[in-house]
Amino acid sequence: MALIAHTAQALPTETLDQLRSAVARATRPEQLGGRSPYHYTFWYSLATPPRNIVEAAVRDHLVHHIPAEVRTAAVGVEWWLGRLAPPYASNFEFGLHRDIGEDPETGALDSPMLSSVMYLTDVDDGPLMVFAGEPSPEAQDREFVFPAENLYVTFPGHLWHSVGNRADVRREPPAAPEHRERLTVLVNWWPYQPGDIAAEPMKQVAAAYDGSMYPELRAAVASAQISS
Repeated sequence: MALIAHTAQALPTETLDQLRSAVARATRPEQLGGRSPYHYTFWYSLATPPRNIVEAAVRDHLVHHIPAEVRTAAVGVEWWLGRLAPPYASNFEFGLHRDIGEDPETGALDSPMLSSVMYLTDVDDGPLMVFAGEPSPEAQDREFVFPAENLYVTFPGHLWHSVGNRADVRREPPAAPEHRERLTVLVNWWPYQPGDIAAEPMKQVAAAYDGSMYPELRAAVASAQISS
């Protein structure tokens, strides 16, 4: 069974351009004051209007690229932004990772139904690696995908994953990409809103988006609505 599902050309060109520009501006190191965008995740209820261009992309486009059973059961998504400069694997501070959240009714930790990555740029390294079982450099039961502009990738939310490097998958380098920054929007699909208690190094988990952080995303969706 395939671990990773792919959707190429997941967003209309205009939406992709607006989203990439907004994420690039919002995640500039000087804009974040040394903070990492991986430390902040936000909650979007699918029953409510989008508050920024990320949520608009989820509601209008990405929801159509997930399995029907997930689309039926999901009440909302947890989303956050990613930005890595080369060497991508070395700069991904979390290393191996598995998505988890707290069930507010039981207090138990659980994983989302589906984890996903929306790639906004091409890069020449930094593949997403997903492991079927316990992760290790020698694991054979794994799959990988290289970032490609407008590629949307989904995988079961309980699986371990990481940002690797080309040596990990022994692939020849692709053609020189247009971009060097690895820009992504990461989206977890949940059947309930996970609790917002965060353990280090996370600073904020599944919190309500009020526009005080990443105002560039809110301005982008307002601009898109005006132009349409």
